[in-house]
Amino acid sequence: MTDPQTDDQVDVLIVGAGPVGLAAAIMLERLGVSCMLVERRSGLHTAPQAHVISSRSLEICRAMGIDDADIRAGGTHPGDSLHIRWVDHLVGRDLGVYSMASDLDQVARMFAQTPTPTCNLSQDQFEALLAGRLSDKTPIRFRHSWVGCRPSGTADGGYVSDIETREGARLTIGSRFIIGADGAGSRVRQAMGAEMEGPHHIQHFINIHFHANLREHLKGREGLLYWVMDPDCVGTFIAHDIDHNWIFMKTVGADEPLDPIDEDRFAALLQRAIGKDVPHEIQSQSSWVMTAQVSSAYQKDGLFLIGDAAHRFPPTGGIGMNTGFQDAHNLTWKLAMVLKGADPDLLSTYEPERRPSAVSNSKQSHQNFLNMVEVAKALDADGDGIATMDDFDKVLASEERKAYVQAAVDHQAAHFNMSGLDLGVCYTSSAIVADGAPPVSPDPVSHYVPSTTPGARLPHVWLRQGEDQISTLDLVKGDRYLVLSFGDRGADVQNALEGLKAASVPVEHVAIAPGGRIVPADDQYEDLFAPDQILVVRPDGHIATRIEAAQCSEELRTAISVALPV
Repeated sequence: MTDPQTDDQVDVLIVGAGPVGLAAAIMLERLGVSCMLVERRSGLHTAPQAHVISSRSLEICRAMGIDDADIRAGGTHPGDSLHIRWVDHLVGRDLGVYSMASDLDQVARMFAQTPTPTCNLSQDQFEALLAGRLSDKTPIRFRHSWVGCRPSGTADGGYVSDIETREGARLTIGSRFIIGADGAGSRVRQAMGAEMEGPHHIQHFINIHFHANLREHLKGREGLLYWVMDPDCVGTFIAHDIDHNWIFMKTVGADEPLDPIDEDRFAALLQRAIGKDVPHEIQSQSSWVMTAQVSSAYQKDGLFLIGDAAHRFPPTGGIGMNTGFQDAHNLTWKLAMVLKGADPDLLSTYEPERRPSAVSNSKQSHQNFLNMVEVAKALDADGDGIATMDDFDKVLASEERKAYVQAAVDHQAAHFNMSGLDLGVCYTSSAIVADGAPPVSPDPVSHYVPSTTPGARLPHVWLRQGEDQISTLDLVKGDRYLVLSFGDRGADVQNALEGLKAASVPVEHVAIAPGGRIVPADDQYEDLFAPDQILVVRPDGHIATRIEAAQCSEELRTAISVALPV
């Protein structure tokens, strides 16, 4: 699209340069799509916010060329992130402890099901890492606010966006598509006429970002989260770095005035919640509202929503940003293919594939929050409806009562392991050739069951390519479909693909077979991949269809043409 009346032209304009918007830009740049980000803030975030980077998000980063070792290098030390503690005060007494390594079977499953287990890294550090992966071809224009857009009026469609700088200057940017990654108050969502559905006010919080070295004070009591139960200073400490970087998330009443924030009062509450006079330096205080909402629409014509613009969850589960990563991963390859000539109907599959996942994640995150009351009730030893310091004394003096509290703590497991929702997403749309439901998980939230059901993520198993160990996920390329065969059917598939290649369909065949170029690293793959089946995998790693190898000559072209209109 060209429009000489605009100040700049790109294929895709991304509104918002948070982690999800940055990830979308990296993906599009790698796919050869020109894009630009506009961000009303003056720069990247400087305070920690989200911190959980899920296995699937790390897999997506791996596909973007970002080694998860680079991410882990700046993250929370693994030994500091194994425990979640319910305490009277931070530097005080443990009332109950949840260990994320307590279920060894679960830990083994996690390491078997992904090449990139979950890690913790502060959002501000993650944003900086992502921004550093963009080339000069993809600018981030800070202090630029997206005001609105109008149809370009050109033959190939698209939009002209009005942008306003912090200094009051106006400019226009032409683009074929617009991605709204502009957060809770998304202007792009408003321009689409979409509304948020679900609870709009669950709880109000003050975030206090402070620096302190609490290593010695917490020796033997290291943890990632500390839930402070003293009724005078109820809140949550997030240890982004025990030696330096902390957030205290303090609950406040819905009717409490917070504009301006009474910083002296909350500084005193922070001191009480710490429980000891330790040196610390407050960096900032800010307020926010917990919601559990999903947008009524994810797309309208050439406008799309990803991340917090499309959904907002309670942080109980740490899956909000990660859901946004999957949004971007689902959308960007489709935009790239349409820009290169694929049927625009491919874009209509974005909302039906991604919105159901957000609804499920929102409901579970909200349920995790509601379940937290079980611990408070267990700590209320005298049953008067308020868990007090006297109650905590009684709990700690009774082995029976401690066991009762610990049972309530252990019941919060879904809060800290949502791998079933993270890895078990199974899409249904016109871009998936369905042939049945995936296997039923005994715990869909926390227990992922690998499956080759169309719509599911391609299962991870380790392979050998020469001297290198690779994952099945590494076979997926973002700009083409993957036809994956097993055993001795490679020649049949190659013959069946000749016509597709002649028609310039973006498709690549990989055979996994003993004695071949790529071989199984162990026998795990035999439990997942049948030698009599061929999988067609989309550029986002989700399976489009599976067909019988004996019929691949007749079915392969049809299957791909259904999944990818060209």
